[in-house]
Amino acid sequence: MPEQSSACPRCAELEKVVAALREEVRALREELKQVPVLREEIRELRARLNLSSKNSSKPPSSDPPWFPKPPANPTGRKQGGQPGHPGAKRAEFRATEIDHRFEIEPERCEKCKESLARARVCEPEVVQVVDLPPVAAEVTEYTLATKCCPGCGHVTTAPLPAEVEGAIGLRFQAVLAVLVGRFRLSRREVQEAALALFGPKARVSLGWISVLEQRTAQALLPAYVEIEAAVRASPVVNADETSWRERRKSAWLWHASTPGLSLYRIHPRRNREAFERLLGEDFKHLLVSDRWSVYRCLSKRMRQICWAHLKRNFQELVDRGGPSVKVGQEGLDILCEVMLALDAHRKNGTTLATLSRCLSPLRLRMFKMIQRGTKNEDVDARKLCRDLEVLFPCLWTFARVKGVPITNNLAERRLRPAVLWRKTSFGTHSPAGSRFAERMMTVVQTLRAQGRSILDFVAAALRAAMGGRRMPSALPP
Repeated sequence: MPEQSSACPRCAELEKVVAALREEVRALREELKQVPVLREEIRELRARLNLSSKNSSKPPSSDPPWFPKPPANPTGRKQGGQPGHPGAKRAEFRATEIDHRFEIEPERCEKCKESLARARVCEPEVVQVVDLPPVAAEVTEYTLATKCCPGCGHVTTAPLPAEVEGAIGLRFQAVLAVLVGRFRLSRREVQEAALALFGPKARVSLGWISVLEQRTAQALLPAYVEIEAAVRASPVVNADETSWRERRKSAWLWHASTPGLSLYRIHPRRNREAFERLLGEDFKHLLVSDRWSVYRCLSKRMRQICWAHLKRNFQELVDRGGPSVKVGQEGLDILCEVMLALDAHRKNGTTLATLSRCLSPLRLRMFKMIQRGTKNEDVDARKLCRDLEVLFPCLWTFARVKGVPITNNLAERRLRPAVLWRKTSFGTHSPAGSRFAERMMTVVQTLRAQGRSILDFVAAALRAAMGGRRMPSALPP
């Protein structure tokens, strides 16, 4: 009789199924270990998708049109001006500003057609109309006499006047420079604009526009140096930086500003060397900025951290969800109370000592919140709180030093035209182009802050550079 197997085939098959199930369970357990990591990664990716100008340092132009905006509280009113609204009208021109004046009298009544020759004179209605006279480019021809010396036979040609150089006049050159440096037109658009505005005589080649840019940059150098020295000597300076492109490579546009001055400098790096090139190695005044690490070379008592950046950071923590919400919401609540206290200080005209006393409980509350946040489960919340813990004294300089703004909005607003220039022109394509860009932006934004004519200043600077006249000052009067 044959020997029977120690295990039946059915049992062997079941053992194989059990072994496969055990292997599958082991694999599933390994995957389950990755679930918290994957959930955190999903939350991080969703938070990145929700980043906007409201909760990060992204510019408003990066917000897509479909990005959800916070709903406004309904007021029940229709759009536009409300009943009783005084309206905004153009201020009337003074008598010295009027170029032409005409007095028009009615001959007959518009209702009954009666003659108004002997009618009583009432208060007249004044209508002021602003218009432009026909503007066309003028061509000036210089005939340079040439004579031969009877003694040595040398031929001498009369020189051009000092203010004439090349085929483009100073005023026309200034207009072309302003079209590029203020209104951010491309060279081809400048060509078209010149023909459209000043007629067929105002034709200019692309090469000439490039030459005029370099002449303008050289003429604006004294004004640029003057503004640079004035900004570095200012007691309070706002600073910021944004990305740039030079020769299709990454660079940085650095900016420093005061209420009446703006200074721009393009540098290949975003480091301490670039900052020192902007404000000097021995800068000892008060700086308003964001929390970028380069600015930490300055004393904490001489810095003011931007609370607008801080608000976006707290909002980002709220939008992330999870354990970071508590830190973000408490931070927003404290920030709101600080702004209300500052607004009351400005309206009531109280002293800084009074403001500091009002902010004392909020400072303590915020410090405790930051300390709790350094132990938060969320990585970004911990990172933000640890950063604020180090820079905590820099948050309250505005309550200690008069004239220090609580935000860096001044620098951010004045960087906006530069960002638009970068978007339309893709930066600059040479170091010479960078010098033209930074000097034009410096002069343009400085004069805009002072309410002065950009065109007149550029024309005067070109005239001074070519004719040896005195350079106009770009500093506030």
